[in-house]
Amino acid sequence: MACCMQFKNCIRGQQVITPVLKMAMSFFKDGMFQKPKEYEEDIKLLRCWTQTQPHLPSLSDEHLYLFLHSCERSLARTKATIEQYYTLRTHTPDLFGNRDPSGPDVKSQFGISQMMAMTRTTPEGYRVLLYRLTDYDSGKYSFIGMTKAFFMFNDVRLAEDGLEPGYVIVFDLKGATLGHLAKVTLTAVRKCMIYVQDCHPARLKGIHVINTVAFIDKILAIVKPFMKDSLMSILHFHGPVEELEKYFPLEILPEDYGGKSESCETIHAKQQALVQKYTNWFQQEEAMKVDESKRIGKRNLEVDSYGAEGSFRKLAID
Repeated sequence: MACCMQFKNCIRGQQVITPVLKMAMSFFKDGMFQKPKEYEEDIKLLRCWTQTQPHLPSLSDEHLYLFLHSCERSLARTKATIEQYYTLRTHTPDLFGNRDPSGPDVKSQFGISQMMAMTRTTPEGYRVLLYRLTDYDSGKYSFIGMTKAFFMFNDVRLAEDGLEPGYVIVFDLKGATLGHLAKVTLTAVRKCMIYVQDCHPARLKGIHVINTVAFIDKILAIVKPFMKDSLMSILHFHGPVEELEKYFPLEILPEDYGGKSESCETIHAKQQALVQKYTNWFQQEEAMKVDESKRIGKRNLEVDSYGAEGSFRKLAID
């Protein structure tokens, strides 16, 4: 591949790396809808770069398009995101292992919550995702299980949606109690925040929390130390749902919230059926991991969170 000449013939010290093309599954379940022509040259450069990273799994063009798009076509950010995405997912099996929609840990959390993507978009073309509890019994709640289910649902949305202009997230805290908060662990929060901010290949345009609870200060005390300014700048807290009208038309939302979309129950049921159809896809995606034995240079992973030594935030990106 001619473009690989910029990597000095893939030479690292005295070791010559021969690019090996491997078969890769598509990120999108039904294939890429349309590949933006303006991305083509950047994709070629990324493809060459991946061939010099033998520890990474085999990535399809669709993977590369998704990461490049989410990083606003910044090659440096795209490489860093790909590296961190697969490293974190490999070394965080509690959140990204055994991803079975019918598994008891995930199924139970889908059963006490609703995760929904609206069919209508904002005037800017952003897709709105709504998350809420439906069973307020904190004894049934698992922070690890819910986070795992949350990321599975989000992966399905990315696979279904393709290259979206952006996402607006709405969390409804109605029914949340201190009993739920007591289930949260700092280690899991840290992993979750690193993933959302540094790994998740989506353009986040807004995060809105409605029906804010009285103990929101306690929630912020847990998550704020792990939040970057860029995430804080798009995070908004509200009382009733009507306060969202300042940001996007309420008609986008389900009829339960005064919108013109179907009921939450109907939307959730349809999307849970869709998640079930991704069962085999989840297994294939889960198999895409980094191989630390093939990583060139020093392993730079974090022992307390990811099972190896060093600092996750100091991963070397070529």
